[in-house]
Amino acid sequence: MRTNSKLLFFYIFFIFTFCGNSLYAQEERNYLSKQLTTDKYNGEITTSFFPSKNEISEKIKNLSQEEQDKILTKAESIKNKAWNNIPVTAYLAFKRTGDRNIMQTPQDSKTAKLKTLVLAELLENKGNYTDAIMNGVWSLCEQTTWVRSAHLTAQKGGIGAPNVEEPIIDLGAGEISSLLAWTFYLFKDEFKSISPYVYNRIPLEINKRIITPYLERNDFWWMAFRKVAFVNNWNPWCNYNVLLSTALLGEEVSVETQEEVLTKSLKSLDKFINYYKDDGACEEGPGYWSHAGGKMLEHLELAYNITNKNISLKENDLIKKMGLYIMDANIEKNYFTNFSDATINVNPNPTLVYRYGKYIESEELKEFASYLAPNNDYYNNITRGSIDQVIHNLFTQEDLKNTKPEKTNTPFFFYKDNEIIGGRTSTKESDGFFFAAIGAHNKQSHNHNDVGSFILYHEGKPLISDIGIETYSRKTFSSKRYDIWTMQSNYHNVPQINGMAQLAGKKYKATNVSFKNTESQLSFNLNIEKAYPDSTMCNSFKRNYILKRERKGALIINDNYQLSEYISPTKSHFITAIKPTISSPGKIFLNEDVTLAYPENTFIATIETLPLEDKKLRNDWKQDNLYRITLSTKNKNLNENYTIKIYEN
Repeated sequence: MRTNSKLLFFYIFFIFTFCGNSLYAQEERNYLSKQLTTDKYNGEITTSFFPSKNEISEKIKNLSQEEQDKILTKAESIKNKAWNNIPVTAYLAFKRTGDRNIMQTPQDSKTAKLKTLVLAELLENKGNYTDAIMNGVWSLCEQTTWVRSAHLTAQKGGIGAPNVEEPIIDLGAGEISSLLAWTFYLFKDEFKSISPYVYNRIPLEINKRIITPYLERNDFWWMAFRKVAFVNNWNPWCNYNVLLSTALLGEEVSVETQEEVLTKSLKSLDKFINYYKDDGACEEGPGYWSHAGGKMLEHLELAYNITNKNISLKENDLIKKMGLYIMDANIEKNYFTNFSDATINVNPNPTLVYRYGKYIESEELKEFASYLAPNNDYYNNITRGSIDQVIHNLFTQEDLKNTKPEKTNTPFFFYKDNEIIGGRTSTKESDGFFFAAIGAHNKQSHNHNDVGSFILYHEGKPLISDIGIETYSRKTFSSKRYDIWTMQSNYHNVPQINGMAQLAGKKYKATNVSFKNTESQLSFNLNIEKAYPDSTMCNSFKRNYILKRERKGALIINDNYQLSEYISPTKSHFITAIKPTISSPGKIFLNEDVTLAYPENTFIATIETLPLEDKKLRNDWKQDNLYRITLSTKNKNLNENYTIKIYEN
């Protein structure tokens, strides 16, 4: 296959720069491939495990009357409305201006509309919405591509107008395929009675756009069959939707093709599992867990059912760790440890967490799922998410209600391969400090330049924070990624050494990482000088965190550095959600209960307001501003050794 130079450059740049450490793949575990080649799996395929239309219809009637009325009211308001086309200029907008929403918003609107109509017909089951459903199906099938404009980089011509002669598979195409496959599965009898062409349309389009390119090509980057074995959440997400779509089409896909898709998807999913580090932490952060480890679980669960329970990783230790990670990453309610592109608030679907707990037979994880449910108003939003997610919600909500809602707060955790540590001064909810920090390197997947950064919560609320991520744009995944202020180390809780910030790349990393946990304290030690360019003239920068578990808790930060030349003041930064006040030289009130103390002879303290101009950030934080404390060295000393203490008053 010939590839033009611009596309080749993009692939190289994307794989090596934005998406993580492609050279950090783990051993070739190939857990699933090994099961495919044993006598345990005899090649039989079944799809009889899917719930019937009538079973789903009965479940949806168990929704509250308010939610049922909401579905029917919405369906009535849209059933006669036109299904608008997406113009080519909407795709071109991403190339011209970097705006992806001009195309994504109308496509998301169409899929949400079809989902609502499907749910309404399942609820009423009178045929009132069948014509509208057919029109929605027809409109999506007439659409030139299901691929999102920002993902057209995978076609030979790159971003811009989609090439109808080159079907590619991305997250958007997979999600629409899943929606259409479920629609076909549920209403194929109605479609067949109306017209054979209506009946045939969905299988025809899914075969043409999804199954055929999936089987014919090995060069989609997310499949990870290339020598450069970078893998992220795209892998389980896309593979799952392809396998699900194939299975839901049933007899419209030959048994041979079904088995070929299953086999290929499992071999590709192996690449995702191979890439995961032994500690099981999600490199992309808890905000991506639902579409990384969570989607892997959905794929494993589907494969388990398709193969009559013969393909299984239920007893696998790594798979268990990957599931339990999301519980460790939870601070309280919807607050999660949010390094990399993770946001301050994360809402993993309790159904998905429960299913993971059921798969690995973990009562703790199932109880955690039940704990999460009321925090994001789950029981009043059973129909939130994709149609696939809704169906699972309908069949899981009773199990969640009947499970004790409980969160197990461990005193500490350490994911040594990802170099993420966390600890508490108390295991009681909303009590004391929660602390987390990261070492690693600046080529993690969805990386921010944040080696050595930390977060600190007090009584379940953010105190020292990670800002999170702005709305994704073309700039986010381009050579200008680190021009975005939220990606820069100066807006994380790390020093600016000799006036310089951290740089992106695997060589910019933490060294000599170690930790020790006792009943009275947790310590985390690392050298961070290598996260900065050589021009900092820094020979050593050792940072030591100590979380004290006393009657009144404290976090002690000790920095010890040596410079070979003074260029500019070295600064320590702290991002806060509440506006701090300098009460006196050497003391800053972070809130009415917590003080930050610093050596006044060493530092000058300033506080600045950080306006949240991005809509996503404002929604995540539910406020208009954050704040940055800057402690700047007064002297031109080449060597400094100082302690900063954050303590309960």
